Amino acid sequence: GRGWFQSGHGAVSRKRGEMGMEGFQRVAGLNEVLPGQSKVVKVNDKSIALFNIDGQLYAIHNLCPHEGGPLNEGRLKGYVVACPWHDLAFDIRSGQGTDGGGYCIGSYEVRVEGADIFIGSRRKA
Repeated sequence: GRGWFQSGHGAVSRKRGEMGMEGFQRVAGLNEVLPGQSKVVKVNDKSIALFNIDGQLYAIHNLCPHEGGPLNEGRLKGYVVACPWHDLAFDIRSGQGTDGGGYCIGSYEVRVEGADIFIGSRRKA
């Protein structure tokens, strides 16, 4: 069967508009965040860091919960970004802290329509 195709690509197979785009805001064009790059965008006055990893887009709150360091400027290893100020590390897929410090940050749903990137509501942890 085609069961494997659903993993991570469920949104792609649905008809356009079926999921509804309410609550989503266009934040950038796909050409502004190329694979391996990041970009800071504003959603509802919040600073959100957008990361492109091998063509998959992820969005997290850009300010480290420790002292507000800019996570988009941090080092990215795989799916883990380290804050440039004190090296706190977060998984950009979930916002979960990976170093056991108990910190976590908001992560946001990202959707691509055509050549535009949209960010939706904060994911439920």
